[in-house]
Amino acid sequence: MSAMDENPPSFVPSRRYRIALSVLVGVVSAVVIFGLVNHLAATRLRWRKDFSATGRFQLSPLTKQVLESLTNDVKVTVLFPRDSDLFGHIDGLLREYSEVQPRIHTRYVDSDAEPVTAIQVRTTYKLGLEDANLVVFDSGGQTVRVAESELSAYDANVNAMMEGRQKEIRRTAFKGELMFTSALAELATTNRPHAYFVTGHDEVRMTSEDGLTGYYRFAQLLRAKSATVSDIRLDGTNDVPADCQLLVIPGPAQEFLPQEVERIRRYLDGGGRVLLALNSSLPTLQLRLEPLIFDWGIKAASAYAADTNQTSGGFTVYTTNLGSHPITLPMIRNESRVFFYQPLVVGTLPMDQRPADAPKATPLVATGPGGMTRSDLRNGTVAFLPGVDLRGTVPMAAAAERGGVTGVAAGSGTARLVVVGDHLMFGNDALTHVPGNVDFAELTLAWLLDRTQMLAIGPKPVREYRLYLTPAQHGTIRWTLLGVLPGSVLLVGFVVWMRRRN
Repeated sequence: MSAMDENPPSFVPSRRYRIALSVLVGVVSAVVIFGLVNHLAATRLRWRKDFSATGRFQLSPLTKQVLESLTNDVKVTVLFPRDSDLFGHIDGLLREYSEVQPRIHTRYVDSDAEPVTAIQVRTTYKLGLEDANLVVFDSGGQTVRVAESELSAYDANVNAMMEGRQKEIRRTAFKGELMFTSALAELATTNRPHAYFVTGHDEVRMTSEDGLTGYYRFAQLLRAKSATVSDIRLDGTNDVPADCQLLVIPGPAQEFLPQEVERIRRYLDGGGRVLLALNSSLPTLQLRLEPLIFDWGIKAASAYAADTNQTSGGFTVYTTNLGSHPITLPMIRNESRVFFYQPLVVGTLPMDQRPADAPKATPLVATGPGGMTRSDLRNGTVAFLPGVDLRGTVPMAAAAERGGVTGVAAGSGTARLVVVGDHLMFGNDALTHVPGNVDFAELTLAWLLDRTQMLAIGPKPVREYRLYLTPAQHGTIRWTLLGVLPGSVLLVGFVVWMRRRN
């Protein structure tokens, strides 16, 4: 026997085919098992976990309740550029909505990359030029819009900005869930709110686009919540309409007639809702509404509120001193600042001065401990009057509630009144440049209209990380990225080449 016969080959061709077949069967089996597991997970075991640091995509129980109650399909059109800072937040949140409720169908239109489609969307929903980036919820032709400005809460130090010490406004929270759930709740309800703006006393007009005194943006906040907005005069034979769910009295400059006061009183006694924004440029004006709000446990004084520590000069006051009330609790969580141009003193009566059947009255906003009242209005100036004026915390807005059950529709039991000492805080400029005033306006309207979803869902905080480097550290990082890392790769490649060559 030869040497070759004594050492037969250790590898036969048939074995190679058996190994190949075994590998093929294993790969196919793994793919099939992987596909079946994914199918089972997608259809039966829908397990999701939010690993974001702030739980920004974790839906609240109220949102899940609203989603599960939807019975109609809802088309959501996101008219946003994909490179927007908010796009990722909006996309992630709407994906969670769709997971809970398959009736929600989302469409994304990049207004920058798809200008033709964006124009078609604007034409379909009759959007104006001021409607830049927004989200539209559509159910059977009924729509609710959520603008970009409504999706964020900001930290704006108004005093520092006016003095030039701060130029940026930082986003501190994302209000997407609050606004989106409110929009869906608006689509699901058949009770469309109707708000009336009182006229006939030189009030601010809801159609005015004047920067300081116009209420166009305030009216837009109501319309964004699917409210119908109209003017109304209460003199003559006109009474408050039966469909009125909110009566807005914006900065009246003339006194009311006795029959007008009586009509407003009857409206409140019947479960109505009233927002009274006092004309802060007329501190001594007597509107004849004073006895009415006094019966509600609220008093407006003929004096200005000031704060030595929270002002940018003159009459202005900005504050974070918010009362414990459903309107202000979300703002307290978000550390919002409210800005007043020239606030009048508006507070609640002491318990021993309130009528026996007075509603529950609560201060909403006040100055800090460095506040004071200023009632000396002689010689065209406003000054502190010793012996009359007080120092300390001064209230500038208050709310009162009487009867009914929380959650019923406006005008059906629970009567509510909000009195604000500065009509300019709801003006166009304030609602354009001061995020805290936008929050206060939205939450005030939500409480008056009994839109509880606006009050129960808080904004999700947005964390901002900043890396500060010294010039030496910056240089080290630059040379590491530009020199060390590419050089090390070249060095390793050179060593490998040398070894193979040898």
